[in-house]
Amino acid sequence: MLKGSLSHYSPLSQLMMSLLVVVGSFMLCMFAGSVLAYLIFDVNIFTDATSLDINGASVNISVLKFYQSIYSTGMFIIPPFIIAWLLNNKVLTYLFLDKKSSPPQYLLAILTIIVALPAINLLADINSHLQLPEFLSEVEEWMRHSEDQAEIITKKFLVMETPFDLFVNLILIAVIPALGEELLFRGVIQRIFSNMTKNVHWGIIITAFLFAALHMQFFGLIPRMAMGILFGYLLVWTKSLWVPILAHLINNGMAVCMSYFINKGKLPEDIEKFGGNDASIWISGFISMIILTLLLFNLYRSRERQSE
Repeated sequence: MLKGSLSHYSPLSQLMMSLLVVVGSFMLCMFAGSVLAYLIFDVNIFTDATSLDINGASVNISVLKFYQSIYSTGMFIIPPFIIAWLLNNKVLTYLFLDKKSSPPQYLLAILTIIVALPAINLLADINSHLQLPEFLSEVEEWMRHSEDQAEIITKKFLVMETPFDLFVNLILIAVIPALGEELLFRGVIQRIFSNMTKNVHWGIIITAFLFAALHMQFFGLIPRMAMGILFGYLLVWTKSLWVPILAHLINNGMAVCMSYFINKGKLPEDIEKFGGNDASIWISGFISMIILTLLLFNLYRSRERQSE
């Protein structure tokens, strides 16, 4: 019986096994996705790779969104359940999905994400001005090019004309990443690195770095790592993965909704850069950090009260 049979493996072995599961699941899902794309969209990426070129004249955004959903499902959502099944007799317990937090904790998580926006924008502004040493100039140029490409993809994905387009993007950009990335990074990887280092704080930090690095956007590394650390502590302090999932969902969902209403002329364009578009960036950023610290302390104390 394979269920729970690998629980005695060392954390390093569990990590290697997890990577194999992720790669295997990703490849199988992408193959299945390619077949489905041919049947649904009449697109064969094996003979027409330009159909997935974001800068190509014949690019089909619907196909790209379809592949994005397949990619996210195959890499983030399916593997954690397989890994948990191999490592523990109770899958939901291993992934911290069997415990629901109290309503005040969910509310605090939502407030935390909203309050953190100016601080995250401040970190993003600082990150955008960082420069690598001269001997790494070619690497920096490649990073900036990758950043520009990612921005192009994001802008094209966020073109929404109807409420249905908004709904699709909320599923694709908010729901799936929030569920999948938290399952894999906080549910599996953070636990493994915490066991490997025998320190929960190092587990959170290492996982947050990997979470940020996965996005392949160097000039957004610091704010994404900060968000990863925040999600990590939300899990540790509440013992429920539903809390960071909700926080992640609110963060991504707000970005999608703001983009939709900005395009509709219902919101000012600079609202997305609240606290990060003028001289007030430092003031709003520090105020955000102070309030954020108070909210997190309150959340930390709520954990202590529950354990009493």
